[in-house]
Amino acid sequence: MLSVIDTRPFPAVPQVFNLARHVLAAGQTTPDKPALVILHPDRDQVLTYADLITRILGCAAALLALGLQPGDRILMRLQNGPAFPVVFLGAIAAGLVPVATSSALTASEVTRLAALAGPKLVIADPGIALPDHPAPVIAPDPGLWAGFPPAQVHLGDPQREGYVVFTSGSSGLPEGVSHAHRAILARAMMHHAWEGLTPDDRLLHAGALNWTYTLGTGLLDPWTLGATALIPAAGTPSAALPALLS
Repeated sequence: MLSVIDTRPFPAVPQVFNLARHVLAAGQTTPDKPALVILHPDRDQVLTYADLITRILGCAAALLALGLQPGDRILMRLQNGPAFPVVFLGAIAAGLVPVATSSALTASEVTRLAALAGPKLVIADPGIALPDHPAPVIAPDPGLWAGFPPAQVHLGDPQREGYVVFTSGSSGLPEGVSHAHRAILARAMMHHAWEGLTPDDRLLHAGALNWTYTLGTGLLDPWTLGATALIPAAGTPSAALPALLS
């Protein structure tokens, strides 16, 4: 077995940093390029980088307008769709902390996770089980958020909490895993050495976005490079994936 070790030095971590700004920087240079394509059996839903960034920064402004403060956590109860990355990166851009959870969780399961996470707000798609928790619940509205004046990206210590995901609980109960803003920088080694990604690529990942592997490989990595992310619409059966690619 032959292993290759990259011994090149990594760039220094900036003193002030925001994960969302880092991920969206490349896309700002190609505003008309497709950033996200939601694949449906009969159509494709396309967001350009300009669309995506407008919605993300509008979402950030809308969340702050609710009185949330940097560091507050937001529980995400969202399906695979355009609202997920808008809320995820919009919260991070505002200095808030999104907590991604599986849309398949039952009410009792997500109630336990909410008790652990302590969110100040829950953002939920219709029909998704909600926790028994005092935090207010709102529905995502990327179209409305796009009309908000864009928020200024919140810069701060790169070591501060950026987002939280929960483990699957396959060996016990799910536990929250906190990720710092700077964690995105460690993915740089994967772009070329592991994935071979370029800005010209269109990358499809069929997993749920609340898992770190899908979130990183399927969204954050292609957007960091200015590539295009493809996501099957919520509820797409695995047998339908080959037809979606044609």
